[in-house]
Amino acid sequence: MQNNGIHNMDGHRNNFLRTNVSKNPHNLERVIEKYKNLAKEALGSGDKVLHENYLQHSDHYARILSEVNQKNTSSETPKPEPSKLSE
Repeated sequence: MQNNGIHNMDGHRNNFLRTNVSKNPHNLERVIEKYKNLAKEALGSGDKVLHENYLQHSDHYARILSEVNQKNTSSETPKPEPSKLSE
């Protein structure tokens, strides 16, 4: 049976969720900084491939942080109350 790379279990699509990735913005900032530092160390040792790999990881987590910040901003925006018409 061909499934185009999507693993099926009992006929349902298997939705993979990363449960080990924290959505806490402070933790994400630390992870981003960690990968940037690792990239800098890799470049210092002359490993350009590893340097690029770590930069891609930091970019990935920066995108997640951006999404989390957008969700937090949109959920904090108060919804306008419908105006009451006077009788």
